[in-house]
Amino acid sequence: MQQYDLPAEEIKGMVPEVVNELTYTTSLMENLLHWARSQMQADAVKPQMIDVAGLMTEVVRLLRLQADAKNINVSYDADTTVVAFADKDMVNLILRNLLSNAIKYTPEKGSIDVGARRSRAGIDIFVKDTGMGIPPDALQKIRGNNFYTTKGTAGEAGTGLGLMLCKEFVIRNGGSLHIESIPGKGSTFTFTLPIATE
Repeated sequence: MQQYDLPAEEIKGMVPEVVNELTYTTSLMENLLHWARSQMQADAVKPQMIDVAGLMTEVVRLLRLQADAKNINVSYDADTTVVAFADKDMVNLILRNLLSNAIKYTPEKGSIDVGARRSRAGIDIFVKDTGMGIPPDALQKIRGNNFYTTKGTAGEAGTGLGLMLCKEFVIRNGGSLHIESIPGKGSTFTFTLPIATE
């Protein structure tokens, strides 16, 4: 685009790919900065009331182009009365990473469901996809404290850093991360957050 005088239609066709690359690079930079800050112990948890449905809408909108590029249908549903008590920036990063991963590992024309529900433990927020799933040995690495990454269904790269941050930030907010996956069928990532009390 920079080197040649391309017609407008051709430039328009390139925009989604450029946006995807920019989203990935921005996400990676944010992950690295959050990780570095957390390693320096300068990143104290600042819990506040979080409108889970509102946060979900915000994150899905942010990653809409990434999903559209692969014709993936993303649906989300959360009770508007569900309010969590956690660090909003950390929860935003957790949800963005999980949804971005779901898009990365779901083939074209797949689907992803994002939702939240109350449970005995607090508020369960989940990201469920119809993607490639995770092999048992890889799942074991992820559940341990090991970095794990593999290429996405469209050759998307990854570092494994995002998922490590998700686990760390969920724990810092007094929650837990649970993963269910069947190779070839898809995965469900669920994290629990404390519920806001009146």
